[in-house]
Amino acid sequence: MEPLLRLQRLLPELTPELRRAAQWVERHPVEVSLWSMRKQAQALSLAPATMLRLAKAAGYESYDGFREPFQQALHRTSGTMAARAQNLQGSRASEQQARDLGAQQEQALASVLRLNPLNALDACARAILGASKVGFLGLGASFACAFQMHYAYQLIRGDGVLLNRAADLLLELETGLDSGSVLLVISQAPYVKAVVNSVQQAVQRGIPVVAITDSVLSPIAQGARHVLLFEAQTGGQCAASFFHSLVGAVTVAEHLLARIAALGGKPVVQRLAQLETSFRSQGIYWQHDEEAGPAPAK
Repeated sequence: MEPLLRLQRLLPELTPELRRAAQWVERHPVEVSLWSMRKQAQALSLAPATMLRLAKAAGYESYDGFREPFQQALHRTSGTMAARAQNLQGSRASEQQARDLGAQQEQALASVLRLNPLNALDACARAILGASKVGFLGLGASFACAFQMHYAYQLIRGDGVLLNRAADLLLELETGLDSGSVLLVISQAPYVKAVVNSVQQAVQRGIPVVAITDSVLSPIAQGARHVLLFEAQTGGQCAASFFHSLVGAVTVAEHLLARIAALGGKPVVQRLAQLETSFRSQGIYWQHDEEAGPAPAK
């Protein structure tokens, strides 16, 4: 969301008071869209003028202008999963639902290219390539993306570990991950509390975090060494799906994997060649000539 992107760029320059207000805004987008400026300030024990200063620091002439993108986002994402599923069962034609879902997926794809310049991807790739070990963490819906990224990463490097549970990370913090490692975390709203807590522990222990997330002010981005972004397309009452899309997260992961391979040099090529030779010798993958079955005995 544009206001959050602007605030992220300004964070180092903001006063502690404005920084606290910016963090509250990120954690309470619904309240920002619905509450008056005065009520928001009261929740923070700040003067209303502070919220106006925050809006102007972000480049908006008024707080209403600052708040408008939050109101638009609320309109798009309102409703429970049950309500969205019920809407899918309503009178809208399935063809229209398919077009709507395709449009949401296209928006997510476009956001990845818009929000992640090549130098940001390469900085993440170099941090991962320079690590002694890479932990991959994603729980809930994000686990599928973490699993896919870990699988592909193992093909080109082999020093990754997939963390299925928060308890796995705690064990790695004690025995494996250290300041020479990297923790790659994937998460989007609603953020799993165990993931947020795990990231905070890693940061406290000096382990660099690479965050793939849907907001520059998301809780897993706070303290992360590198942040890659996508816009989550959760839909609203008129959504084409009951579930938030994973297209953005998966697309970021694939772009990052491509840059890791591109910057990994000869060791990446050599490892892939060795693996492919091993896979062929072991008959790992089905071949077309197997369809005919064994040759008849003579």
